[in-house]
Amino acid sequence: MLRPLRYRRIWLALGFLGVAVMLVLSLAPNVGGPTFSGADKIEHTVGYIAMTSWFAALFERRGYWLLALLLLLLGIGVEFAQEWMSIGRMGDWRDVVANTIGIGLALLIASLRRESWLARVEKWLPAT
Repeated sequence: MLRPLRYRRIWLALGFLGVAVMLVLSLAPNVGGPTFSGADKIEHTVGYIAMTSWFAALFERRGYWLLALLLLLLGIGVEFAQEWMSIGRMGDWRDVVANTIGIGLALLIASLRRESWLARVEKWLPAT
């Protein structure tokens, strides 16, 4: 289900590094709140657009359903972890909705493109 990219291992490693950063930011104690009402939901949507866009460039279209499911489960897991941990954060089902919107938008945009954006980047990189 992964695309046959030359630098697939590097792209995967960078993607998982991004997930790790997201997890650290999501599960670290809350040091500051949103600057305006709804800012948190925008952050969730944009974050999941970015994460989904990255991995959608690695997955073939037929694997988008699996990607969507995995990212949705990740978002739900983070919300449960925030609720269970004593870190000054709380789980919120509206965050899951915002994540889902981000996932859906990114996959919609990715499905409109004929070629993966990472495949285009690899065309610019030197051959190994």
